[in-house]
Amino acid sequence: MWKQIRLFFKDLKHVGALGFGYPARHIASLFGQRVASINVPGFGPFAVRYGDSDAAVLRQVFARREYDLSKLPQQARIEQRYNALIANGRTPVIIDAGANIGCASVWFAKHFPKAAIVAIEPDAANVAIARRNIAAYPAVKLVEGAIGASSGRVDVVSGDGQSFGIRTERSDEGSVKVYSVGDLKREAGPDAELLLVKVDIEGFEKDLFSENLAWLDETTALIVEPHDWMLPGQHSSGTLQKAVFPRNFEMLIHRESLVFVR
Repeated sequence: MWKQIRLFFKDLKHVGALGFGYPARHIASLFGQRVASINVPGFGPFAVRYGDSDAAVLRQVFARREYDLSKLPQQARIEQRYNALIANGRTPVIIDAGANIGCASVWFAKHFPKAAIVAIEPDAANVAIARRNIAAYPAVKLVEGAIGASSGRVDVVSGDGQSFGIRTERSDEGSVKVYSVGDLKREAGPDAELLLVKVDIEGFEKDLFSENLAWLDETTALIVEPHDWMLPGQHSSGTLQKAVFPRNFEMLIHRESLVFVR
């Protein structure tokens, strides 16, 4: 009980960004509530599992503002492309690869309301929570699967026991389908055109950036969290470096991510 009370007071500092439900989840857990509903100001309610990484993801996206590029001058370039696509009768597409519980998808849907958001997540338990969290945002289409360079199958591998550490590994008998960027773009319809691709897939970026890279010449922005720190010796960012650096992108470091803007 005392642990929850200490955490309650510690998390009061996030009330402005995340609402009172964020610290209150600790008290609710004392009464056996394992999934809390947290009403994030400006974004709506989010289902968050107690004792998992969901609260950390909520904090990362809406308090630390991991995907808020508004202070970067390149944000104007992204917005110009977004508006130009709409003016030309096209559908701007944002792919949220490694959607987890849907927080980033909601962030993008709120800031790019006329875009089609295609969210992909391989873990069934995360998908179930994400469906609840995106319910008020019809522009978000959730795909249960993994993103990769080409079609196939993967197995879902638990990372450190927390849901944001879920990893995937290719396997012919894998339980989860792999979708390419092109597959996901088609989910948005015939007038779709890539605007932004966000990639946080726990090391599987090594596969995603290994081949079939024409989509990089279409998208305006790419946000990637690399995982060499998590997978030392595996050089999981190697294919990313080879794929992106020769192309016409500017590179910025923002929070935990590398941001590439054409």
